[in-house]
Amino acid sequence: MNRARNINRIIRRETHSTRTGLSVLTAVLLLAACLWLGTESVLPLLGQPALLASPGRIAALAAGLPQAVLPAALAAAGTVLALAGAGLLLAAATGGRRGRRAMSSNRAALVVDDEAIAAAVSRQVRLAANLAPEQVATTITRRRALVTVRQTSGITLDPAALTAAAAEEVAALGLRKTLPVQVRVTAEGAVGR
Repeated sequence: MNRARNINRIIRRETHSTRTGLSVLTAVLLLAACLWLGTESVLPLLGQPALLASPGRIAALAAGLPQAVLPAALAAAGTVLALAGAGLLLAAATGGRRGRRAMSSNRAALVVDDEAIAAAVSRQVRLAANLAPEQVATTITRRRALVTVRQTSGITLDPAALTAAAAEEVAALGLRKTLPVQVRVTAEGAVGR
């Protein structure tokens, strides 16, 4: 395989999470149900009493269910089962995402954590505005970096300058995909330092 393909595969592995836990849980639940039904089917052949209910009793209960249970309860149970199935299908179709991003490099697979990006952006905005560390908070979402700044009471900040400082820091990181920056200066101020 060529080097670029290996790098892309490693980056994909590091930035996306698997659905192993959900798959194992679903498989264990299905296996337990199949084992129980298999055991219930074999016990009458051996002349033993059923553990919970014999297959004939289960079939009779299932056949009499519409008359024994309110239609609203059946509809609610069907809705819950349908939502669980849709959730499993959605989890299978969409890949999980870890809080990491790939950096540009031709020589190696470089991945940086979203928390490290947030700390770097917060530091740069804090230095540009001459603020205390607790006055700047950055959150990295799937599509952008959201910077929240609490200005010092009596001092107005220029959001455009802070946005430029944050965007410059993100650009300096050399991420493969651009990460837009949004800076929000809150109306409430903090006591000066």
